[in-house]
Amino acid sequence: MSVTSACADFTTSLPFDSIPPDAVKWAKWGMLDCSGVALAGASTELAKVVNDYLDFVGGAHQARVIGLGTPANAPESAMANGALAHALDFDDVGGFGHPTAVLLPVIYALADLTKPSGKEAIAAYVAGFEVGNCLADRNTFGKIDTKSWHLGWHPTGPYGTLGATCTAARLLKLTREQTMHAMGIAASEACGIQRNFGTMTKPLHAGLAARNGVFAALLAQRGFTADRDALGGEQGFLRAFKGPGDYTEELVCAKLGKTYALSRGLVIKWYPACWSTHRATSGVIELVRKHGLAPDDIQTIEVDLRLIPLLHTDPKTGLQGKFSMSFNLALGVLKGWSEIPDYSSPRTQEAGLRTIMQKVKHVPDPADGSVNVAIITRGGKRLELNVKHAPGDPTFGLQEERTLNKFRACAAYRLAPDAVKKVETDILALDARSEIGGLMDALTRISSTPRVSMPA
Repeated sequence: MSVTSACADFTTSLPFDSIPPDAVKWAKWGMLDCSGVALAGASTELAKVVNDYLDFVGGAHQARVIGLGTPANAPESAMANGALAHALDFDDVGGFGHPTAVLLPVIYALADLTKPSGKEAIAAYVAGFEVGNCLADRNTFGKIDTKSWHLGWHPTGPYGTLGATCTAARLLKLTREQTMHAMGIAASEACGIQRNFGTMTKPLHAGLAARNGVFAALLAQRGFTADRDALGGEQGFLRAFKGPGDYTEELVCAKLGKTYALSRGLVIKWYPACWSTHRATSGVIELVRKHGLAPDDIQTIEVDLRLIPLLHTDPKTGLQGKFSMSFNLALGVLKGWSEIPDYSSPRTQEAGLRTIMQKVKHVPDPADGSVNVAIITRGGKRLELNVKHAPGDPTFGLQEERTLNKFRACAAYRLAPDAVKKVETDILALDARSEIGGLMDALTRISSTPRVSMPA
C-alpha cells in the first residue's frame, strides 16, 4: 500500500464513533477558538484587501466568508476564511503548524454546498488533522519537521494543503480513488515560505492551503487525475519537502487511525504573536512579577534569538512585531501581557519598548527543546528560568474559561452579542447538531458597530 492510498483510506472510511472523545473535545474547542480569532481577523487591513479582491473576482455565490458576510465561490471563500483565521497569528498550534486555521475554513467554505451535520464536520476536521500530522511526522507533540523547516518551508502551507484536501474530500464524499487523485493534485499546490513571516502573506499561507485543498477536491470530483502515489517515492511530495528518506506507508502512516494525535491537544495561544516567542515571553513575565522588577531595574535580558522564524530584530510594523522576540519580551516587561492592539506600527516604535528591546541579548537554548531566559539586574543579580511549556500548552489541560473569554473578546470585534452566543453554543455542541447552517448564519451576522482589531 502507498502513502497516498493509506491517507485516502483513512479519510474516506473514518467513522465518527471511532474518534476518541478527547479528540472530539479538542476539535470543538479548537474550532471555537479559531472562529473567534478569525472574526477578529476580519477587522484587520488584510481583511479589507481580501474583501476587495473577492468583490473584484466575483463568481458563483457558493459560500460565505465569516466575519464579512461576503459571498464567494467555495475555493475563494476557503482562502479568505483561512487568511482571516491566521491574520493575527492568534490561532492554535499543533499537528503540522497551525491546523485549525487551515481545516476550519474548508468546513465553512463547503458548509452551504455540502450541508454537513456537526458530526460530519468534526470527522472532516479530524481526518485533515491526522493526515497532516502524519505527513509532517510530528508524532511527539511539539516535534518539528526539521528538514523542511530549515530549508525555509512554513509547515502550515505544505502539510496544511494535504490536510485541507482530506477535509474537503471527506465533506464532498469523494471515493477512495478520487481522494488519491485530489491528494496528488494538492501535492503540486503545496507552498509557503518563512521569508514572508511578518507580512500579510504569512496568514495567506493558511488561506492558500485551505483554498488549494478545496480546489483539488473539486477537480478530483470531476475526474481530474494525478499520480496515484504523489506523496511517496523518490520524486514525490515528501521527498521534495523533506529531502532523501524512506517514505513508505509502513514508516509514514504506521500510527494513522491507530492513535490520534489530536487527543494530545492543541496549543490555545494566550498571546497574539508567533508561538516561538511564547515560552520566553512567559518566562520574562514570571521573573518580572516574582522579583518585583521595574523596567529600569533591568540591565540585560538573555534569550535565544534564532532568526528562524523570528526574522524581525528591528520591527517596523505590528505584523513584524509578532515575529520579533525582543518586541514581545519588551511587552512582557512593560505590561505583563500582550493583546491584539499592541501589534500596531506606532506601538513598535514607542520609546519605552525600544529601550527594553535594546537590552535583549542572544544566548543559545538548551538542546532538549526548552527555553532559558535570564534577567541581569543593574545591581548585577542574575535571575534565571527554564521554560518547557508556555501558557496555553495542552500539558496544562484545556483551560475552558480562559478560552471562552478569549473567544468572546475576539468575536465581539465583528458580531453582536446574540450572534457570539449562538456561535459559542453551536460549536461546543457541534456533535449534537444535525446541520451547521444556523452556525454559518451567526458567523456572518455582522454587528452594526464592528471594531478595528489591528491597524498595521
